[in-house]
Amino acid sequence: MMNKRIISLFLASLFIAVPLFAADTFDLSYSIEDGGFSLQLNQAYPFKGVTLQVNSDVSTRYEVRQKLINPIQSRTNPGQTFQENFVFRGLRGTNKFGNLRVPVTDSSTRQEELLYVSDNAGSADSFTLAYGITKIDDLAPGQYFGRIAFVLNPIASARPQVTKILDVYITISREAGQKPVIEISAVNGGKTISLNPNKEGIQSADVLLKINGNFTQPFKIIQVLNRPLESLEGNKLERDAVNFIVKEARVGMGLSRITALSSGMQEVYSSAAGGNADNYFLISYSLADFSGEKAGKFTTKIDYILEAQGTQARLDAIDLEIQNERVFDLKITPGDQGYAIEFENVKPQEPPRESEVLIEVMNNTGKRYQVSQDVLADLTNKEGGTIPSQYFTLRTETLESKGIPKIAQWEEVKKGSSVVFISDNQGSADKFKITYRLESPKDLKMGNYASRITYSLSEL
Repeated sequence: MMNKRIISLFLASLFIAVPLFAADTFDLSYSIEDGGFSLQLNQAYPFKGVTLQVNSDVSTRYEVRQKLINPIQSRTNPGQTFQENFVFRGLRGTNKFGNLRVPVTDSSTRQEELLYVSDNAGSADSFTLAYGITKIDDLAPGQYFGRIAFVLNPIASARPQVTKILDVYITISREAGQKPVIEISAVNGGKTISLNPNKEGIQSADVLLKINGNFTQPFKIIQVLNRPLESLEGNKLERDAVNFIVKEARVGMGLSRITALSSGMQEVYSSAAGGNADNYFLISYSLADFSGEKAGKFTTKIDYILEAQGTQARLDAIDLEIQNERVFDLKITPGDQGYAIEFENVKPQEPPRESEVLIEVMNNTGKRYQVSQDVLADLTNKEGGTIPSQYFTLRTETLESKGIPKIAQWEEVKKGSSVVFISDNQGSADKFKITYRLESPKDLKMGNYASRITYSLSEL
């Protein structure tokens, strides 16, 4: 009897534990931006987004991989494949916790690709990929089909993998030589616009949009930066560093006020009712104030999206490059607008005299710097007489400066080099003032006294 009671209690405990494990969630799903369960592309909608969602509450670190289990090939001629023309890229910022490993530029779809690695906690997350077809003019008309597998793989865990299959259908019905419905290029005919705040004539550039097809429904054209403007050194530009405005739009409505280029979706053009639109219009990009920006070559890509009947499709992209030239220089302004520290008609035991020098540092390198002075000679008159250094002093003062003046109290002006100012850690452009003070000893010979001082700027 006792044995039966013990067995029944054990079974009850086992019965309770099994549903707890079964309730764990570790799953993967996807959704396509225009709905449905397959990715369907054509020349009107050559790009679409696919969002992958990992649902997990098991605190298991994981990765998501992509496998091309069936290449994109013609349904009537299997030997005809897309190869390099089927591309994808990751949309930065669509994930929250883990590391999105996908390039942000269009990359050919390979046999297998690591897409995402979770954080150490294995947090549930989602991210978006954009799939598309490029160089459509090189593709033969026809129906194409392929399959992509998304694999959710636990790391250092015995949990089974989760696999989801995405069917890909591509239709190319365009006749050879037919132009895209909307053609996008720089005015010079290329796919790149280059700007430079320091050179005249290239502080603005235009992008030409030609509308070759006839639309029967209203549509919009949207632009979006697919990544921030960033240099090779990792410096980023402020989001209002570039402005744009739409020109030459008469039938439809273009954005006719100067607007800052941002990372969000920005509507630049909308057709008239019924889809009536201009044959072409321009988007003019120009630089804002660059005085506080760091030096470097900053690049990004502007994507253009067609929105019609509630769906969006990527049209094309333009590369944006901004070359901000290096500036590292000094501007010296003596208080009397001369070129030397001069004290005229000095008399013995007269009240102290002062002479000021304003120093402005122009720097956009982002590196710390120091300003030094080099006193070449004592204060000397034309007969060669000098004033002892204890009577000639200086101090440095800030002018809303970010950096540190090195001589805040009166000190003797001695021959040789000394540091008078050090910048903040960001190497910010700055201004400060040096005041030179002369006291007249009782045995001073009356006359004019002068000294030459040079100033130098150097990185730390």
